[in-house]
Amino acid sequence: MKNNTLFSNSFFIFIIRFFPSLANLLVVIWYSRQLPQATYGNYQHFWIQLYVLAPLTCMGIHVLAVNYRPAFIMKLLTSIKARQYVFYALWVLILSGVFALLQCDALRISFMVPFLFLLCYTLVVIFESFLIVFRSYQWLVATNIIYSAVFFAIHWYLLGHSFSLQTLFTYLLIFTVLRLCVYSSVAIAKMQQYGEEEHDEEYKISKIRELWLHLGLYDVTQVLFGSIDKFVISLALSAQLSAIYYNGSQPIPFLPMLLGAAGSAVLIQLARGSKKNEKADGIQLMNQLGRVLSCIIFPAFFFLFFYGAPLLIGLLGDKYRPAVPIFMVSLLVLPVRAYHFTTILQRMHKGSIINIGSIGDLLLACALIYPLYIWKGLPGVALSFVISTYAQAAFYLFYTAKLLEVSMLKLIPYANWLIKLIVFATLFIGIRYVCDQRFTADIQLILGGAVMVVMVGVSLLIEYKKQKKVWP
Repeated sequence: MKNNTLFSNSFFIFIIRFFPSLANLLVVIWYSRQLPQATYGNYQHFWIQLYVLAPLTCMGIHVLAVNYRPAFIMKLLTSIKARQYVFYALWVLILSGVFALLQCDALRISFMVPFLFLLCYTLVVIFESFLIVFRSYQWLVATNIIYSAVFFAIHWYLLGHSFSLQTLFTYLLIFTVLRLCVYSSVAIAKMQQYGEEEHDEEYKISKIRELWLHLGLYDVTQVLFGSIDKFVISLALSAQLSAIYYNGSQPIPFLPMLLGAAGSAVLIQLARGSKKNEKADGIQLMNQLGRVLSCIIFPAFFFLFFYGAPLLIGLLGDKYRPAVPIFMVSLLVLPVRAYHFTTILQRMHKGSIINIGSIGDLLLACALIYPLYIWKGLPGVALSFVISTYAQAAFYLFYTAKLLEVSMLKLIPYANWLIKLIVFATLFIGIRYVCDQRFTADIQLILGGAVMVVMVGVSLLIEYKKQKKVWP
């Protein structure tokens, strides 16, 4: 269990997903300012429905893959019967057809473009997860950097040259197909390489199938959890209030991706470690993960807490000033993001516990929406999801500790977190006080962001050196 393995795996998985997300974020900001509202709404219509249907087409396969070693995955793939592959292919084709019909009706674009888009997107997600397990990071990073640059260039070019959704998504489909060709070629080569290797993992097919179904359901419920509040608001309130809530409750860019990358890195490392020492390694890795993530999450939390209002207004304009209280309440969920609560449960094939927590989280949030809305208005709606998230985290932590037969406090680096919270809070309070006396709002925002970056870099360096002494 080398010290640099978790850092390197987390870094590469994050970078692989960072550039496409960055390109998408830049396009969203640019297009929201340049396109008419109706056209921009139709553009987002395509992506929203793609992201809702993608978990159904992927069916948790991409999440399941990171639980096992490459050689075991190869054995598993060869054990699947031909008719099962056919059934899955039919399922993906049917959902791709549904997606295409929805786009034809709403956007007036040809059937084959959205049909092939969802089909290829699904295969890209699955092959990407396999290549992460095979640790083909160079291919993934290079391909995604090129794809991200082309993605942004296509959007930028077409905006000034007879823009149409048909042309835009046709070009994006072509490069998605090229991306899929690269992924599939590298994956086939890697599969041939790992096909002959020995492995010491043995799991019953029934247990693997059960975990797969649970992870597929969990993936769907997480998408639902991220959109149910916006869906309810859009039905119950005016379009203006819905827009305010939507912009105020948006997740912080890249942080969910960072959390997912760190969780995947832990699973990959556990899969490659000794089965005999898995519980002890799991406890160590989860503590290490909590210390590393807190170096990023905590400075980001305090920066957004003290500078979130001017940042939000600066990006979206003064008309979204009412979204600031919603944004500030939504921020309260950030500290709990310094830990990946389902990692050990997923590794131990406890998909049922994961889904009980996920569905309970969703039901509790929905139950709290109305009373908290009556009490605090739209910020109360955001608060309902903050409360349910903390309850879910406690639930997962309790059952993880029970399965590992240790105290809940053994699973989290609480002393490390407390010290960081005090230090980061004190520094930001002092910086904000000094800046208020001397600088304009824009300069304060720039200085606050610079301080956050320095804090992240310094705390990560300190944490890395500390952990290197423990795991040289």
